[in-house]
Amino acid sequence: MGKLPITISFFALGALLISTAVMAAPAASSGRASSPQAAAPTSEFVAELFVDYAAPSHAGPGPHPTTESADFQLTQGGIKWFASTTVVEYIISGDEDVSGGNSAIETAEATWDGFITTRAFTHNDATTQINPCTGASNKVQWAAIDGAGDTLATASVCRNVATKEIAGFVITIDTDESWTANGTTTTAFDVENVASHEFGHVAGLGHDNPPRSGCLTMYTFAGEGETQKRTLGLGDKLGMDALYDTDDVTPGPGCGE
Repeated sequence: MGKLPITISFFALGALLISTAVMAAPAASSGRASSPQAAAPTSEFVAELFVDYAAPSHAGPGPHPTTESADFQLTQGGIKWFASTTVVEYIISGDEDVSGGNSAIETAEATWDGFITTRAFTHNDATTQINPCTGASNKVQWAAIDGAGDTLATASVCRNVATKEIAGFVITIDTDESWTANGTTTTAFDVENVASHEFGHVAGLGHDNPPRSGCLTMYTFAGEGETQKRTLGLGDKLGMDALYDTDDVTPGPGCGE
């Protein structure tokens, strides 16, 4: 398995997207089950790495939004999960950083599962499915990244270059940060809030950077005590409709909800 040089393809206001091309051998040759729908007419896959940072969603001089914007960004022009009856499985690894943290991850995943009309997802620590970009399972992992106060989490989304099919993912949640899962603590980052943003990348959405998008799940920043990313806003839903024909283009619960 060879790797091409890493190239930075996107950078804006606290969000970093790195594309890493890999020549992935066919997963079936490993003796383990392949990741669902990973087969493609080319063996080249690219991992899109999103790096997400800590900052209040409504920081800065403003104007600060009071309603959900209709903005959305599609990763690489529209990568997505292709239709299949095979359930996409993922593991959760590492020491749970806060009580209820793993359940919060599953809840965040379930929120997006309802909008990815082509597939279903489930947490299964015994999965044999393979992410062709890593040669290992799809996963959400608790792991140290860069110390407190900088990176909150990352999402690496594996796509087939030729078909734009999403074939796997890795989400990393930084254990160096202070986390909460109760939805009320204001001095720590809410696991479900941040995990929901990361699963939005897994679904195929990129970052919404304009300040007017501060009420959306896919807005670039997340602050301590914030929970509004737990539920999708108008722009988030419009993005999912563009990818998966959800027919749900109704507003979300509103800013700060």
